[in-house]
Amino acid sequence: MGTNILGIGQTALAAAQLGISTTGHNIANASTPGFNRQVLLQTAAEPQNLGGSFVGQGVSVTQIQRQYNQFTALQVNSSQSSKNQVDSYYAQISQINNLVADPTAGVTPALQDFFSAVQNLASSPNGTAGAAARQAALSSAQSLVGRLTGVQQRLDQISTDVNGQIGTSIGSINTYASQLAQLNDTIEKATSVSQGSPPNDLLDQRDQLITELSKFTKVTVVPQDSKYNVFIGNGQPLVLGASANLLQASQSLTDPTRVEISYVANGKTIQIAENGLPGGSLGGLLDFRANMLDTSQNSIGRVAIGIATAFNDQHKLGQDLTGQVGADFFNVATPISKPSSNNTSTALISASISDASALTTSDYRMQFDGTNYKITRLADGAVQTTSSLPLKMDGVTFALAPPPAAAVPAAGDEFLIRPTAAGAANISVRLTDPSKIAVASSLTTTVPTTNTGTAKFTGAVVNSAVASASTSATSTISAVTTDDSYTGTTLAAPLTLSYASPNLTGFPAGATVSVKVGAVTTNYPPPATVPYTNGATISFSGVSFSINNNGATPPTSGDTFTLSASLPVAATKLTFNSAGNTLTGFPATANVTVTNGGTSTTYPAGTPVPYTSGATISYSGFSVTLSGSPANGDVFNISPNVTGTGDNRNALLLAGLQTQNALAGKTTTIQGAYAQFVSFVGNKANELSISSVSETKLLAQAVATQQSESGVNLDEEAANLLRYQQAYQAAGKLMQIASQLFDALLAIGR
Repeated sequence: MGTNILGIGQTALAAAQLGISTTGHNIANASTPGFNRQVLLQTAAEPQNLGGSFVGQGVSVTQIQRQYNQFTALQVNSSQSSKNQVDSYYAQISQINNLVADPTAGVTPALQDFFSAVQNLASSPNGTAGAAARQAALSSAQSLVGRLTGVQQRLDQISTDVNGQIGTSIGSINTYASQLAQLNDTIEKATSVSQGSPPNDLLDQRDQLITELSKFTKVTVVPQDSKYNVFIGNGQPLVLGASANLLQASQSLTDPTRVEISYVANGKTIQIAENGLPGGSLGGLLDFRANMLDTSQNSIGRVAIGIATAFNDQHKLGQDLTGQVGADFFNVATPISKPSSNNTSTALISASISDASALTTSDYRMQFDGTNYKITRLADGAVQTTSSLPLKMDGVTFALAPPPAAAVPAAGDEFLIRPTAAGAANISVRLTDPSKIAVASSLTTTVPTTNTGTAKFTGAVVNSAVASASTSATSTISAVTTDDSYTGTTLAAPLTLSYASPNLTGFPAGATVSVKVGAVTTNYPPPATVPYTNGATISFSGVSFSINNNGATPPTSGDTFTLSASLPVAATKLTFNSAGNTLTGFPATANVTVTNGGTSTTYPAGTPVPYTSGATISYSGFSVTLSGSPANGDVFNISPNVTGTGDNRNALLLAGLQTQNALAGKTTTIQGAYAQFVSFVGNKANELSISSVSETKLLAQAVATQQSESGVNLDEEAANLLRYQQAYQAAGKLMQIASQLFDALLAIGR
C-alpha cells in the first residue's frame, strides 16, 4: 500500500511540477509576439483492481496544449492584410493629394495666371504696353510649363519610390518564405520524434511568420499533416512543405522603368499580373500604382497636351507682329509606344494624337494575333479590332511605324501605348521672341466708302489651316478639317487629287488613306488608289474632307481636287449683283458653302452664290459674315492682314480657350479637367482615410478576440501558479506520509 501511495504522490508531484513549468513559461512569454498560452492537460491514471475494488494510481499528463484557434487567427491575418493594403495605398496617395491640392504648388494658379496674361495682351497688343504684355505672356507660359513639369517630376519620384518599396517587400516575403519552409521541416521532424506531440513553440513561431507575411500580401494556408502549404495573392504558391518558391523583382515587358514581380517555374521567369497579389502593403502599392499613380500621370499629361494643342491650333491661325503666320507656341509631347520584350518581330507601333479633346486618362494595349489588331483600353477593358492600321480610338491614331521600321508584327506580338503619360514631362514653350506671338488675325475685311448699300462685314475668322478647291462642275469638295497630328509639311506645296473613274489618285507617296463610309473604315496603303464614294470621309496625314456630287452625276474624269495651305489668305473682291441677288468674285476653283440657320449649301466653283443677310460664307479655309442690304455693284474686300498692328482678334480667341470645352469629349474646360483630377485624388484619399480607421478597428477587435482565448493573462497565471504550488506541496506531503508508512512496515519486520 505504501508503495502505491508513493507512486500516486510521485505522479502528483510530477504533474504539479509540469504545471508550474507551464505556468512559468506562459508568464515568461506574456509579451512574446505570436505566443499562444499553453495549458496542462491531465487525466486520472488507469486504476488497478485490488480485491474487487478499483484503486486509483494517481494522475497522468496527456499533453501540454497551446490555446490556438485557427479561425480567429485567420480573421486576424485577413484583417491585418486588409489594413496594411489600405494604409499603404493611403500613405502614397496622400503625397499626390498634398501636391495637387496645394494652392501654391498646384497647376490651377499657374493656369489662371497664363490666361490672365493672354487677356492682358489682348487688351494691349501693341506699343510699349504691348511689348510688356507680350513678354509677360511668354513668362507666364514658362511658369505654367514649369508647374506642369514640376508636378510630373514629383509623380516620377513617387513612382521610383514605389519601385523601391516593391523590391523591399519582395525581399521580406522571400525571407519569411524561407523561414516557413525551414520551420515546416523542423516541425515535421520534431513531431515524428515526439510520437505526435506538437512542438508548441515552433508552431507559434510558424503562425507568427504567417501573420507577419500577411502584412505584405494576402495569405492562404492549407495544412498538410504537420506542414503548412502557403499561397499568396490570388493563389500563387509560395511555400510547399519544405520548399519555398521565391519571388523576384523584374522589369516590365513593356516598360523598363517599371518593377514587376515574377517567379521562376521550370527554368522560365513568369511575371505575375499586377492584380495577382492583392492585400497587404505590397497589394496596396500595386493597387496605388495601377489605379492612381498611372492615372495621375496621365491626367496631368492630358491637361498639358490639351492646353498646348488647343493653344497651338489657334495660334497657327493668327499673325504675329512681323506679318508672318503664327507658329507652334508650345512643344507638345508625343505618345509613348513600347513593344513587349517577348515580341518575336522588330515591328514598332506609331501613335499620334489626332484629337486632344477626345483623350482619356487610360493606357492601351495592342495585340496582334496574326490576322487582326486588338486594341484594349486598359482603364475599362473596351476593345476595338481591325485587320489593318491605322485605327483611331479615343483621339489617338495607332499605325505601323514608318520606314525604316515598318515591319509587320508577328502573331502574339504585344505593345503598350501611353498617349498622355509624357504630356507634362515634355511640354515646353517653343517661342522665344515676343514679337512672334500671333495676336492678330490673318485676314482683314473692308467695305469701300463708295458702296451705296448698307451691307457690311459682321464677322471674319480663319477656320482651318487647309484650303480646298475643285475644277469639277458637278462635284464639290468640303471644307478641310485638320486634326492635332497635322503639321503642315504634307501641304507645304499644294496637293492635287485627280479623278479617273472610278478612282481618286495623287495622294502623298507615303500616306495610308482611310475612307469612312457610314460606320465602316477602309485603309488603303501607299501608294493609295482610292475608289470614289459620294460623301465618304477621306483622311490622311491629319487632314479630312469629303467629295460630294449631291445626288447628281459623279465627277468627270480629269476633274481635280486641290488641298493647300489656307494662309496667307488670297485677296478676294466680292461683287453684289442685284438682278440675281448673288455674289461673284470668289476664287475660280473655290467651292463656297453658305450656312444660314443651321442649313449649309455648297456651290461648285464658278457658280454665283446667293446672298442672304447674316449668312456665313465659307471658302478656302475661312469664313466671313455679311449683313445688311447691299446695292447693285457694291464690293466687299477680303485680304491678308499686312502688319496686324493694333489687331487683337486672335489674342481674344486665344484667351477664350480658358472657357472653351476642350477636353473629355469637349465636355469640360482645361481647368475643369484639372479640377476633376484634383477631385478624383481628394475623394479617393478621403475614402481611404475612412477605410483606414474602419480597418484599424476591425483589426483591434480581431486581435482582442484572439487574445481573449490565446493570450496570457498574468492574473490568471498567478492564480495557477499558487494552485500548482499548493498541489506540489500537497504531493510532497503525500510522499512523506508514504515514506513514513513504509518505514513503519519495515520496523514491524525487524
